[in-house]
Amino acid sequence: MSPISIPFYSPEESLRLITGKWKLTGQNFPVWKLHLQNVLSAQGKLYVINKPMSRPKSNAPEEEFAEYFRFMADESDVMSVLVFSMSPEFTRDLRVKFCHEAVKNVENQLGFYKHTGKLLIMQEILSLKLQKGQSVKNHLIEMRRLFKCLSRLGYKMTQEELVYLMWFSLTKEVQDTASAYMKEPKNDVDKVHEDILASLEPVPEPANLMDTDIIDELGDLSCPECGSKDICEHSMNIDQIEIGLPDAPGIFMIDCLITSYESWVIDTGSGNHICNHLKGFTRRKTLRKDRSNLRVGEGTPLIAEAVGSYSLSLPSGLVLELDNFFKDNIFYFKATPVDGLYTVNLKDNNSEIYHISKRSKDIEDQTYLWHCRLGHINKKRVELLLKGGFLGNFDYKPFDNCESCLSGKMTKQPFNSENERATDLLEIIHTDVCGPFSHVARGGYRYFITFTDDFSRYGYVYLMRHKSETFEKFKEYQNEVQNLLDKRIKFLRSDRGGEYLSDEFDNHLMECGLRNRTLLDMVRTMMCHSSLPISFWGHALETAAHILNRVPTKSVEKTPYELWKGKKPNISFLKIWGCEVYVKRPTSEKLKPKSDKCFFVGYPKTTVGYYFYNPEENKVFVARNGKFLEEKFLSLENTRKDVDLQVVDEESTTPVVDPEIQHNNVEPQSEPIEEVQTQDLRRSSRTGCKARLVAKGFTQTHGIDYDETFSPVAMLKSIRILMAISAYFNYEIWQMDVKTAFLNGKLTEDVYMEQPEGFEDPKNPNKVCKLLKSIYRLKQASRSWNLHFDERIKEFGFTKSEFEPCVYTKFSGSIVTFLVLYVDDILLIGNDVPTLQSVKSWLSKCFQMKDLGEAAYILSIKIYRNRSRRLIGLSQSTYIDKILKKFRMDESKKGFIPMQHGIVLSKTQCPVSSQDQDKMKSVPYASAIGSIMYAMLCTRPDVAYSVSVTSRYQQNLGEPHWVAVKNILKYLRRTKEMFLVFGGTEDEISVTGYSDASFQTDRDDFRSQSGYVFTLNGGAISWKSSKQDTIADSTTEAEYIAASDAAKEAVWLRNFLSDLRVVASISRPIDIFCDNSGAVAQAKEPREHHKSRHVLRKYHLIREIIGRGDVRICKIPTEDNVADPLTKPLARVKHEAHANSIGMQYLETSS
Repeated sequence: MSPISIPFYSPEESLRLITGKWKLTGQNFPVWKLHLQNVLSAQGKLYVINKPMSRPKSNAPEEEFAEYFRFMADESDVMSVLVFSMSPEFTRDLRVKFCHEAVKNVENQLGFYKHTGKLLIMQEILSLKLQKGQSVKNHLIEMRRLFKCLSRLGYKMTQEELVYLMWFSLTKEVQDTASAYMKEPKNDVDKVHEDILASLEPVPEPANLMDTDIIDELGDLSCPECGSKDICEHSMNIDQIEIGLPDAPGIFMIDCLITSYESWVIDTGSGNHICNHLKGFTRRKTLRKDRSNLRVGEGTPLIAEAVGSYSLSLPSGLVLELDNFFKDNIFYFKATPVDGLYTVNLKDNNSEIYHISKRSKDIEDQTYLWHCRLGHINKKRVELLLKGGFLGNFDYKPFDNCESCLSGKMTKQPFNSENERATDLLEIIHTDVCGPFSHVARGGYRYFITFTDDFSRYGYVYLMRHKSETFEKFKEYQNEVQNLLDKRIKFLRSDRGGEYLSDEFDNHLMECGLRNRTLLDMVRTMMCHSSLPISFWGHALETAAHILNRVPTKSVEKTPYELWKGKKPNISFLKIWGCEVYVKRPTSEKLKPKSDKCFFVGYPKTTVGYYFYNPEENKVFVARNGKFLEEKFLSLENTRKDVDLQVVDEESTTPVVDPEIQHNNVEPQSEPIEEVQTQDLRRSSRTGCKARLVAKGFTQTHGIDYDETFSPVAMLKSIRILMAISAYFNYEIWQMDVKTAFLNGKLTEDVYMEQPEGFEDPKNPNKVCKLLKSIYRLKQASRSWNLHFDERIKEFGFTKSEFEPCVYTKFSGSIVTFLVLYVDDILLIGNDVPTLQSVKSWLSKCFQMKDLGEAAYILSIKIYRNRSRRLIGLSQSTYIDKILKKFRMDESKKGFIPMQHGIVLSKTQCPVSSQDQDKMKSVPYASAIGSIMYAMLCTRPDVAYSVSVTSRYQQNLGEPHWVAVKNILKYLRRTKEMFLVFGGTEDEISVTGYSDASFQTDRDDFRSQSGYVFTLNGGAISWKSSKQDTIADSTTEAEYIAASDAAKEAVWLRNFLSDLRVVASISRPIDIFCDNSGAVAQAKEPREHHKSRHVLRKYHLIREIIGRGDVRICKIPTEDNVADPLTKPLARVKHEAHANSIGMQYLETSS
């Protein structure tokens, strides 16, 4: 049956809470004191805060002095807890000598705490309602708990009042069901509680000892803090401890058998065992005596008096705690079978009781245990070590196949050619480099190199980050072993690769191929059995090498360690790699645990001890000992996992033999077998359909066949700026497209590709292609194309803008030429046609180009031009039509404004029930926001505020949020023909900025909304509407933060326009208009004011920007601030007026 749960915090949890989120602040004093008492009671120091202890007189007995010194030590500990559990306003006045005075001072300071506590609990009672799907039983328990807490604080309520509060907290369905069950109204809380549960569970389970009358039964439990049998204030918390019977299937009908307590009948099919006396109970809870809870087989009722845990005292002195023992553990008894049951006689039972884990093979398993400790070496090696006396005295028992070995060691057997063996140490050294691995080890290692002595088979292994470290590792190994053995290395055996002669081991030295395979097999097997991340393969590798040096091999009679060191190795200290271990902390606070749960990950080379990994601190450290949980580790069968520890482009495990017996028909790898051609594939007669050869870029590995992938594109605001300039100066705007742009990039990495399916070379089907240039879907294709284009366009005299990497400029006298690159789309802008023609010719010479003539569309933006009026308009009507059809709003009503004035969205409108949440999951909310956002970023600053607000609820949207998004789409349907217009005026071309803020518009976190817009030649070129990062406590602060954000954008605009060298007015500061006088004054000079001293330092950057002449901030009336619609919804007339001021207009255009 399910256990009964009562609310109670553990002392550790209480300590964490009162030193964290529940520090003493004032009104939480009752709860704080309860948790403080919980902590101190567990430590045996609760007496410290109850009364002080004066110093004994000089002639007092030694016992009094000892008690006094213990009190003072405890006083110091408790005072530390008090200081760390109080907020600063209390610790500042904590000038007392004793802890009890500190608590009394707080009580006096907060004399109203009882009244506050009553209010808080009553508020909780009134707000507690039974939720749909919630357990009625748990809800009633919580109500009764609150009633008891209120009573403990001195607030008495009548039974009738309590019944009313309990009844009206229920749902109508539960009330109706309970009303039908009750024959008459009752004013007793206990009886109403009982009837409600009985009405919902009309057929109680016979064996359920604790399902009903829960609160009365709980009343017999004593509070560990105050000794009260009521549910008191100490249980005002959320966490639970469980008291009850094991959750296991059982026999509900039993025979009533009265027997001596010296004998126990073990029934493995029973959910609970029954005792006929109370002697021996270590923990028990008295049940109601007026209730029959059990019925035996012949129908006789049996009254259960108590329930709890029992201790069996055996003749051997062992005390066995029978509490849930059949669920997690197994015990062996010497028992007598009687009618299918087993009787254990405690009086004359001299048998031992064996406690075994899930693996329970009597650790069959010293053999299996040492197999795991030794890195899963084969059974023959374990047997050899046992015979040699290395493993102690136990009988060798073969064990079943180890699943970790089957997972980590399956491989084909290599065929080695026999070589002459060495006759002395260091005569022949085998070496090999392995890597790079697909997973980086801790420390950034991707390779390792091994050095193995041929005579002793003693090996060294070194981890490496790069293959270029190989020669340094060899020199490190050479110095160490030659100094250790006073011998010199005579031969270094490899496959005679030329790279080693040039200080590199680029080709593997395959003579040691078997050794590397053995190491990797051990690493895979050890990691299969552990729960550690795969990044620990480096530690596993070093551990495997450590073990292999201490176990016998088939090549030599002794262990490598014996031959190398001249003495037998001690392997009694070996443990299972990856097992859990508890390690004592070097220094431990009195109220914190003394040890940490860690994992064993290796053996240090230069000191005695072990390497341990602490997952909480994510660090590896050395300690001398710990409590290793090896038996538990062996039982965790479900922790085994597949380990993908593969060498990238892993070569065959078959070693290379002498070239004389090889087929000499393979070309060197350094030469490309076949160059990949980069021209277009042959097309069919049908135009518009393209076929491309693409790479499987998802198979690439970072750091191996690609590194950096970032490739810049032109910013949309840069394009708008150049459009505004072109409209004013009547520049030409031409457009070109690069065909198969990504095929032009030059690769700096060695990338190999299998021959395309269907296009294999029949003469060389096993060859691969080495890519000389990038192809589509290659991760670095975009970057390599951009770098190649940058290189070629600079050859023609263009200069990259320092502030916009995809805008290039070229000046020759009065001739001005701009080039804008957006991936493979190119805009050519200039005032001289021959120069533009020469640029076209150069590009066509360098790449395969498509000339699109005068620019009409770019990035789904329609470009309309009226040269007579010097006007350019940008529109996305076609794109808006597309998204309207996508979301089925193409036939909806037309909206007049993007968001209704007065509409407020918040998280309170999000659905709470899972049914409502599932209903809203089918709404394409995020997709709609993303589609609208692209239009907003390109040409529609008028919807920036509405997009900013609605995008905050994508994780859990409600119906009002979706209605707001549909209103934006309705507005776009009405205004889809609107243009963002530049030009049409004779005013001087200059940049003007507007900044605004709306104070605490977000109802969820009370943050303000910032907005700014910059115009050039009559149209908006840059805008932003976003929620502020911090909470502003005044409109002045909100406006100041918004102005600071706008000033930083103005700096970039000024730098970029200065780079273009065509807007003369940019030499003057950019004007930013703000409608808040306080913000304007604060920005101009650092006035000291108590309302602005807390403003974060980063927002004061505006003062430096103004001081160096980049920006000038000015006051403007609110009705003239065109940034107003970027911070709040406005009425239609005002919204349209401001939109028109930033260039949002309708134009009459011919089709």
